[in-house]
Amino acid sequence: MRLLRYLRDAAVFAPCYLLLDWVSYIHPLGPFNITPWNPQPALAIAWMLLGGLVHAPAVFATILLADLLIRSVPVGVSLLTALTLAAGYAGIAYVLRALLRPRPGLHTLRQLTVFIAAVVPGSAMVAAAFVGVLYATGSLGDTALFAAWLRFWVGDGVGVLVTAPLLLVAADPAGRSALAALARRWETYVQVALLGVTLWLIFAGLGGDPSHHFFLVFPPLIWTAIRHGLGGGVLAVALVQIGVVLGIHHHPVQSLPVIELQALVAALTLTALYLGVMTDERERANQGLKQSLRLATAGEMAGAIAHEVNQPLTALTNYARSGQMLAAAGRSAELGPILAKMLAEAQRASEVVRRLRDLFREGRTRLEQVPIGRLLESVRTEDLALQVEPGLPDLLVDRLQIELVLRNLIANAHEALDGRAAAAIGVRAQRHDAQHVRIVVTDNGPGLAAADRERVFEPFVSGKPSGMGLGLAVSRAIAEAHGGTLDAVPGPHGEFRLVLPVEAHG
Repeated sequence: MRLLRYLRDAAVFAPCYLLLDWVSYIHPLGPFNITPWNPQPALAIAWMLLGGLVHAPAVFATILLADLLIRSVPVGVSLLTALTLAAGYAGIAYVLRALLRPRPGLHTLRQLTVFIAAVVPGSAMVAAAFVGVLYATGSLGDTALFAAWLRFWVGDGVGVLVTAPLLLVAADPAGRSALAALARRWETYVQVALLGVTLWLIFAGLGGDPSHHFFLVFPPLIWTAIRHGLGGGVLAVALVQIGVVLGIHHHPVQSLPVIELQALVAALTLTALYLGVMTDERERANQGLKQSLRLATAGEMAGAIAHEVNQPLTALTNYARSGQMLAAAGRSAELGPILAKMLAEAQRASEVVRRLRDLFREGRTRLEQVPIGRLLESVRTEDLALQVEPGLPDLLVDRLQIELVLRNLIANAHEALDGRAAAAIGVRAQRHDAQHVRIVVTDNGPGLAAADRERVFEPFVSGKPSGMGLGLAVSRAIAEAHGGTLDAVPGPHGEFRLVLPVEAHG
């Protein structure tokens, strides 16, 4: 079964390799026909990277066949060069398999950097070995050793950099989905057309040396890579390389700086690959952030509900104990008011859960006209000093949610005083501006340092041993949902300022 699969894969690989070698057989240099662009090594490297080095013999046989059929190289020299190239490509694939674990591909900036760091020097060493074999066998003729090495290195290096990423994307299910999605977007066709027009201008429309105008390719390629990620980047680079090949075919060979053009393609390719991978990583980070925010919101909502429901539950417990004591004393006639208070607290707990759920799920508030004096009276305790500036307009708020905020601020003030004999807590309401009222909650306990002014509003940050660190975070969220603010004022004593909108008149 494995042998059949191996032969099947080889039967697909060999024709594809031969086709790529034939298509890229342009502007050959010297008697051994060294070409400036070789995409076929990318196919060999990608096959061995994904399928294993067990495919190296098939790669060797295919390279040998290509030399005999396409380049008309003598058999003896072809055996040596094919063995050299197969071993070199296998070495690059081996390094990539070792460094791109556990999931071979170009999914991260690290993987892309590893890929480039392996391909660029690896192809240089393969080129040196290949040209060295030709030199040793006298097959270079009058071609300069350095010129042959540079031509082969640039051809293989650019070919692998351009083609291998496209093959790796196509081999990955998610990558195939991304490529398929490109075909369904009208924007893709606009970008392809723009690239085509740009390449026509470079090689035909503007005249002169195409390398002088090659910078025009960068804007549409950058646009494509940023919009579509790695899939768009590799597709755009492939189109540019095809355009360069066609341009070379339709120009007199001596008039084109082929090596310079391919060097520019290499720079273009690196730009597109890095932009594409960075775009994909940013998108994955955004998705992860959204998921984290959803989880954080769920946790904050659960904590807030537990925090706010604790007060009516405590009241229910106290009323229930009072009811038990009255019943035990035979004073059943006095249970009516106690039961009424228990019912009110149970309803308040239910309302707290519902309103907070609406706030955290949808950011929804149930706005109503609320007189400022009545709001403060609903949260007043015996030791609380209230000051209300005359003539304040009614608030336009969700009454229950703002009550929760005020109760939390007053409860924090009580805890900050920690049983001091001269404890003093004050709440004053005053005009903030034409559209807002400011409610200030103060106490004569220890105040906040300037460094802690924002930290106290962070979720799960608490200065109390049994605190959950959610009261102030939730309170600020409620204030901001109303279009207001909640801030702490650093100083020797505690002070919090709650700014809320008022009802519009006129």
